[in-house]
Amino acid sequence: MPSGRWSLQPVYEAARRAAPLAYLAIAWPEFPAAAAAVLLLALENTLLRRFHTPAVLLHYAVASLLPPPKALALAVALIPLLHWAKVADNYMSWRGHAVIFTAAALLKPQLLPALVYTLAEAAWYFAKYAKTQPRVEGPPKIEAVAGAPLSYRLKIATGAPAVVRLPDGREVEALDGEVEVEVKTRFDAAGLYTPEVQVVYANPTRTVRFRKAVRHPPIYVAPRYRRAVELGEKIIAGAVEEVAGAREYVPGDPLRRLHWKKMAKIQKPVVKLLEGRAAGGLKIAVLLYATSPKALDRVLEAAASAVATALARSDHVEIYAVTRRGGERIVAERRTYREAVERLVSLAEVLHVEAAAALDYANALPKAELPPADMVIGEAAFVKPLCRRGAVCLAI
Repeated sequence: MPSGRWSLQPVYEAARRAAPLAYLAIAWPEFPAAAAAVLLLALENTLLRRFHTPAVLLHYAVASLLPPPKALALAVALIPLLHWAKVADNYMSWRGHAVIFTAAALLKPQLLPALVYTLAEAAWYFAKYAKTQPRVEGPPKIEAVAGAPLSYRLKIATGAPAVVRLPDGREVEALDGEVEVEVKTRFDAAGLYTPEVQVVYANPTRTVRFRKAVRHPPIYVAPRYRRAVELGEKIIAGAVEEVAGAREYVPGDPLRRLHWKKMAKIQKPVVKLLEGRAAGGLKIAVLLYATSPKALDRVLEAAASAVATALARSDHVEIYAVTRRGGERIVAERRTYREAVERLVSLAEVLHVEAAAALDYANALPKAELPPADMVIGEAAFVKPLCRRGAVCLAI
C-alpha cells in the first residue's frame, strides 16, 4: 500500500508552497510580477495555509502579471491545483467561477484555459447527471392507517454519489450510488400518497449541483374509522354471553334469544336473561359534520368504537345520525354493525371551515334539538353547544 506522504494532498500542498518561487524565477527582474510572487510566497506560508480556492485564485492573479507566453503556460499548469483546491473548500457554483475567469480572460486573454476548464467541467457533469436515472424501491404494497405511525424500508439507487432528501424530511448520503434507509412517518388524513424523493447530485468540486425528483412508491392510507370497524367486529365477535336465567317469551323478543333447552323441559317459549346485558338499547347521537377531513375521520372512528362497545353489552344500539339537513335514525345490531357504520360514513360531510365553540359557521349547526341520547359524539366546537345534562358528550 503506498505511503500517505505520496498521496495527492501532500503533492498539492508542496506545489502551492513552491509555485511562488517559480513565479519569482520566471518574473525576475521585472518588479511588479517579482514583488507579487514574493508577497504570495509570504502569504502561502502564513495567512493562506488554511485556505485553498481563494489562494489558488491569487496564484492566477500573479501568473497574469507574467509575460503572455509564460502566463498562458502557467494558466494551464495551475488547473490541477485549482481542481484540488475546489475539492478542499469550494463554496461557489460553477457560475461564480465562470464570472471570475470570464472577467480575467477579458483583461488577460492568457488566462482563458481556466475559463475553458470551468465550463468544460460544468458541461461534463451536467451531461453525466442528466442521463442518470435514480430509482426508488420499496415494499410491494405500503399500507397505513391515518394517524398511526408508519415504518418501512426504501432502497434508493442514485447511480452516482448524491444526497437523498426523504419524505420524512431527513437527508441521507448515497456515497456509493445506493443507500437503504428506514423511513418513519405518519399521515393524518386518508388517501393515496406518492411523496417526492429528491436526489441532489454534486460533483467532487461542488461547483455543479443537479436535482432530480423521483416518485415514491404509492402509499395507501386508510381512514381511521375502518380500523375502528375491524376492531369493533372483533369486540362484538368475542363478547361472551352469560345466561343468568330465563323468562317467558313476549312478542317482540329477538328469536335468537330463545332458550331452547329450557323450552324443551317446560314446553313453553322462554328467552334467556343475559348477565351484564343492558335492558334496552343504548342511544347514541353522532354529529356527522366536521371542519376538516381529519376531524370527520376521528368522529367516525369514535362512533364506530362506541357502537361496537355498546353492542357487546346490548341487543341493539339506536343511532341518531345528525346532518346539516336533519337527522336519520339507524338501529344497529350485531349482524348489521358494519352496515350501520357505512351508513354513517355515507351521510358524513366536511365543511371546510374553521369553527369556534358556540358559533354557527356556514349554517352548520342543526336547527332542531337533538332527541334524548345517552351519548353525543362530534367535533368539539359543535358538540359543546348541544351537550345535555345527563348525557355523555364525546368531543373530538
